[in-house]
Amino acid sequence: MDADAELARAFVARQAWAHDAAYREHGRVLYAAAYGVLRDANEAQDCVQDVLLRLWRDASAYRIERGSLRAFLAVCVRNEALSRLRKSHNRERIERSLQPPGAVEDIAGGVAREDSIGRALAALSQEQRRAVELSYYGHLTHQEIAGRLGEPVGTVKSRLSAALRRLRAELGPQQETNDVRPG
Repeated sequence: MDADAELARAFVARQAWAHDAAYREHGRVLYAAAYGVLRDANEAQDCVQDVLLRLWRDASAYRIERGSLRAFLAVCVRNEALSRLRKSHNRERIERSLQPPGAVEDIAGGVAREDSIGRALAALSQEQRRAVELSYYGHLTHQEIAGRLGEPVGTVKSRLSAALRRLRAELGPQQETNDVRPG
């Protein structure tokens, strides 16, 4: 019997030795796939471990007839790495959109800004606010938010887009007012 086929059958059957063997056998390829996307050693290692653990817990995730275990794991790791990268970029974009341009604010200005952000968030619909909270504070992907809310991914994306437009509109005039100094 081929060693790869035996490992794949053991992985599907959740035999205790198969998880560690899959990591030993395919770990370098999986790490390379994650690192190629994330460009961060620690994040790539976390990505590989998270994917292997998640797939190990979900007995229905891999089926032998769909292809080799190595290819399946590599695709899953790459997809997770891309998802993490998108999540990171989205979080940075949201943080930038909520921060005023220019120099660092003083403490009083920072408190006023936090208060403004709180009022702007309160102006959102409950659905929009929940999506923003799950994305920004919960660090969830669009797919994860959709699953949590029981909504289609497209609906979640639309809510987040509308929420960001509304937040920019709510926060924009104050930024302009703060930047204007009497001549």
